[in-house]
Amino acid sequence: MDLSDLQLKKDVLMDLSYLIGVCHDFGKATEYFQNYIKEVDEKKRMQMKGRQETKHGLLSAIFTYFVLQEYLKDLKDQKVLNEPLCDILAVIGYLIIKRHHGNLKDARFEILDLKEDEDIEVLNRQIQSINLNEVEKVYCDLLNVDISYFFNHHQQIVKEILQKKKRIRRLREEENIQYSLITQLLYSVLINSDKVDASGIEIERNRREISSDLVDAYKVIKGYNEPDGKMNNIRNCIYDDVIFMLNELDLKQKIYSLNVPTGTGKTLTSLSFALKLRDKLKREKGFTPKIIYSLPFMSIIDQNFDEFERVFKKVNGHIPTTDILLKHHHLADIFFETKDDEFETTESLFLIEGWNSEIIVTTFVQFFHTLISNKNRTLRKYHNIVNSIVILDEVQSIPHEYWLLFKKLIDVFSRCFNTYFIFVTATQPLIFEPETEIKELVKDKSKYFSEFDRIELIPELESTPFDKFKEIVRKDIEEHKEKDFLVVLNTINSSKELYEYLKDFEIPETSYYYLSTNIIPKERLSRIKKIKAEKGRKIIVSTQLIEAGVDIDVDIVYRDFSTLDSINQVAGRCNRNYSEDKKGLVKVFVLIDTNNNDRKYYQYIYGDKAILINKTSKVLENYSKINEPLFLEITNEYYTKVKDAMADDESEKMVAYLCNLEFESIQKNFRLIKQDYEKIDVFIELDENAKRIWHEYQEIRNVKDPLERKKEFLKIKKDFYDYVISVPKKYANQVGFDEKTGIGYISKVEIDQGIGYDSETGFKRENAGGGSIIC
Repeated sequence: MDLSDLQLKKDVLMDLSYLIGVCHDFGKATEYFQNYIKEVDEKKRMQMKGRQETKHGLLSAIFTYFVLQEYLKDLKDQKVLNEPLCDILAVIGYLIIKRHHGNLKDARFEILDLKEDEDIEVLNRQIQSINLNEVEKVYCDLLNVDISYFFNHHQQIVKEILQKKKRIRRLREEENIQYSLITQLLYSVLINSDKVDASGIEIERNRREISSDLVDAYKVIKGYNEPDGKMNNIRNCIYDDVIFMLNELDLKQKIYSLNVPTGTGKTLTSLSFALKLRDKLKREKGFTPKIIYSLPFMSIIDQNFDEFERVFKKVNGHIPTTDILLKHHHLADIFFETKDDEFETTESLFLIEGWNSEIIVTTFVQFFHTLISNKNRTLRKYHNIVNSIVILDEVQSIPHEYWLLFKKLIDVFSRCFNTYFIFVTATQPLIFEPETEIKELVKDKSKYFSEFDRIELIPELESTPFDKFKEIVRKDIEEHKEKDFLVVLNTINSSKELYEYLKDFEIPETSYYYLSTNIIPKERLSRIKKIKAEKGRKIIVSTQLIEAGVDIDVDIVYRDFSTLDSINQVAGRCNRNYSEDKKGLVKVFVLIDTNNNDRKYYQYIYGDKAILINKTSKVLENYSKINEPLFLEITNEYYTKVKDAMADDESEKMVAYLCNLEFESIQKNFRLIKQDYEKIDVFIELDENAKRIWHEYQEIRNVKDPLERKKEFLKIKKDFYDYVISVPKKYANQVGFDEKTGIGYISKVEIDQGIGYDSETGFKRENAGGGSIIC
């Protein structure tokens, strides 16, 4: 670790972790707590549990503060650490221990909540009940402090902690987010160790080896290195450029960018670079980093994870065990295995949530809501991000209002915690300044963007009524009988209306596909696989879920107006594999809802005054058509305009929370994905398998023991959510929503009768306006 910014060396951090771990349960030495854990009468036991004297958190926190102060005095005297840092580290220890069985709170409230008179009375009784001689025997080889001094001066120590509220107030002036990172790291190390110890699970300490040449071997087996058309040659050139960069890499540089056109093999290239960087760090720096591959959408997580599995299987002859390659999102399989063991469901969940694997494929939500969190369960894996290599794929999906927040967070995290970040995208947002703050892994990326001339983009910026648009699309489909089409719309209702309109014309030898979050996840995945395997002509109508990373290839794309990065992403589905004998066509329309005062459909998503929409219009209004070699220039112009115009208020508020150690406040206010309306989950009993799963769910609900009930549900969780969609809460009565369980239900009987859910277009949104629902 490199903690030079904090003057905090690795051995000091290790000492702090050790002292916090040794002290965190000091309060359990009281007679009150010992009587409580020995009591066999459950009624008496619950009465004892509720007493203030039985609780051990506050006493343990005050003792930890005392021990850390004694330790830090020497470092301050030796000028190893400066005084402000020593002051705050002892407070951090107090905060961590006080909440190690709950969630982190705001530092200022934790100090203010310490009631001098009331709490000291309880502490007096607790300390008087402790056998000092026995405690000294326990701690004699663990701590170099005078515990009897603590017993005699604990009231003075409490008053000293109360005075630290002045120090907490001064944090606002320092504007230093490192303190919050240190707090979260030490908290993570403590709670993870505590939970592992309590679980009794044996976690393998020996790291698993992965060949740094894994992707190289895969490319040879698949024949990807052989000359095979312009597209494959470009992919190989980009791959070679990136891998060559390792030779001249300065390991002090920790933030990188892989910014190349869509369809050029970014997934495998970034994985290979990360594996080789991992090997380089092991040889030159003496540590082996985990690789965390994070993406914005679950659909492409499954796609990329499957590709990683194929790489391992082709090269090694078998799919890797979970301790090597892990997929983690809230709907992933709950299964964990090593080369020697296969774990039960609850043990698997514990290991998965701790990120106890070499390569973790996960969501932006999982990743960023760990970096920015106060929650015990979430922060348990925080320490496993330290010393890792983090690949942020499709990084343009990060909301622009958080650019400043993530810039500061990633910059400090990378430097302080020796963590390497790789931004992967075809449309690089200006979160970091090119060259000065972020290092390009391709020396001349403009060369690759200029080599591609796969598509022509035509922006039709005059408003077009939706009915007229439907006719334009139909005529184009009829006229170009040999072409595949993709139409991407902004709302579910408009996409359903267009799909049903086109299907009515029954064009021969044409397969129709509909995609949106209105369809259950199981069916969405099945349709994407069918689209990719389709040999005949296909017409796809979709919402924006089709955009980033979904590996399909069509000839003509229609897109309802959106942000430029979104338009660019959907353009990446057009002539993706670079057929040189034809050129793809992308047409962008500003569609209006004539049933709602000619409101533009994009306003249902972005509102009336969205910066991103405004800047997209400003960029595109200068062009009647745009060829692909211009995409890089136009994208840079767009992001420059966005950066110049955007307000940093939201980011600055979050940064202030971090600087002030206001963990609960940031948890309440930070949302990577914002919802404009309340949603509910609905189980769709679409087939016999769903019927069986719903029956199992009903049986599990009748299990009285909550821990056993949770354990049984975990066994069916993935299969269960394959049939669950989210809909606006206004449809609660329509779907029989159960407030107690938090889920609605549409039965197979209803579906067979044409009620509630359509097998092609999904949930039936009765009485909904044309643009009222997005996604």
